Amino acid sequence: MILMIVGAGLMAQDIQNKEFAKANFYYNESKYDTAVVIYENILKDGYVSAPLLYNIGNAYFKMRNYPMAILNYEKALKLEPNNKEIQQNLAIANTLITDKIEPLPVFFVTKWWRNLGNMFSANGWATVSLILCGILLIILFLYFTARTSGVKKATFFTSIITFILLIISIITAANKFRYLNERNEAIIMKPTITVKSSPSSSGVDLFVLHEGTKVTILDCDADWDKIRIADGSEGWLPSSSSIKY
Repeated sequence: MILMIVGAGLMAQDIQNKEFAKANFYYNESKYDTAVVIYENILKDGYVSAPLLYNIGNAYFKMRNYPMAILNYEKALKLEPNNKEIQQNLAIANTLITDKIEPLPVFFVTKWWRNLGNMFSANGWATVSLILCGILLIILFLYFTARTSGVKKATFFTSIITFILLIISIITAANKFRYLNERNEAIIMKPTITVKSSPSSSGVDLFVLHEGTKVTILDCDADWDKIRIADGSEGWLPSSSSIKY
């Protein structure tokens, strides 16, 4: 049974690689619409990776569908937040949309915490947690078996530091995992949409957004989403006006 499961997994991986190569071929032949269809089919089969999403974004970019390009670049950046190529292409795509929103300054502690979290993926932080847990067990073993006070003091303080690092890594891994599975960000897909003061078409008009703009989803009410944009402005939009990721 194990051999059958492993064999099926390898076969599926091989099929995925062949389809990915096929889509890349059409992309290189400038047949971007065909490449997108194949890329999207790979996604529908349950295979997700930053390179795949990045290539989808590039194909949409070539087709001048900048909102979909931005959406896929943002998805790829979620998986690989330090990838320079994804960051650069996303920045270029954002210069080609209508809305140029100046983001609010980020508190330095928040920025530091984000940079710390972006050092590894969720799985990477989980691995770090396991390694630290193993180190902590070794240190505790040395502490309880030590015969001199000097060794006991050294292992005691080392265990405290290792325990603190372990807690930080566990929290970071949990935050990364939650961030990857949350769908509280979205890209506007309507050419023009008016943000309302309440979840109703009769609400007061607050401001206008255009396709390709990134928003954060704060709340939902029936077919409406409460959103916030980078400058801190908030309002309500129809759920159908954006795609969440």
